[in-house]
Amino acid sequence: MNQRLKPRLGATMFGLIASLGCAAPVLADTINFTPLAPAVYESGTAISQAGYNMLFVESPAGAAANVVSGVGSVLDGNDPFSCDIIGCPAGANGNYLAILNDGGVQFTHPGSLNGFALSGLNFSFISPVPVGPGDYGQLVLTGTNWFGQTVSTSLAFPGQNNNGQFQFGAAALDAAFRGNVFTSLTISACIYDVNNVCSNSVDSPAFNQAQFAIDDVVLNAVPEPASFLLAGLGLAALGVSRRRAARSTSL
Repeated sequence: MNQRLKPRLGATMFGLIASLGCAAPVLADTINFTPLAPAVYESGTAISQAGYNMLFVESPAGAAANVVSGVGSVLDGNDPFSCDIIGCPAGANGNYLAILNDGGVQFTHPGSLNGFALSGLNFSFISPVPVGPGDYGQLVLTGTNWFGQTVSTSLAFPGQNNNGQFQFGAAALDAAFRGNVFTSLTISACIYDVNNVCSNSVDSPAFNQAQFAIDDVVLNAVPEPASFLLAGLGLAALGVSRRRAARSTSL
């Protein structure tokens, strides 16, 4: 009996271990900034929610000049006096995060050794001056995945409502990007220049116009391998027990 069970148990554990490298993220958290009081944050500072750290990143031009500036702000969409920026987005329900002056925000999850995935988010353009209808830039998502590769995608900003306000909309992330498991993910923006090139760099600065808001960021932490191994051992033990019971019944 033992000679027949060993190969089966070994095959079960081999398949389990092999599956750890492609385990699907299942532990979802929605970062909605509700626990955070409205405030302004300088580049180099960080906030946290649900175990995720959010580091505020200086603009490319500012970083090259070793500048520290206010690039992040938690705003209350329900408070008309919370936002003194022209062009604050419509459609916010409670707090949201505004990234200003060409800056960005980097997400990490220190409590997870296996990284996390991005399932979705709401986002909007923040116009620094009154503008008419049109496409002015893109949201840029750049991440380092579990294999150390840099992957990125860009999304056109949602449009304006009937009052001319830019409004929040859901990000249409493609399956390939959602399939990545990240160790870090940076969200920034670019602005179209006169040549219709979307830019925000040292050589092509955005001149404090690459501004945006994000809310309801859905991140999925990858479970630790130990939880899969324990589950697999439990299933293997159950299989052994059932085979013993079946053999005892047949005797």
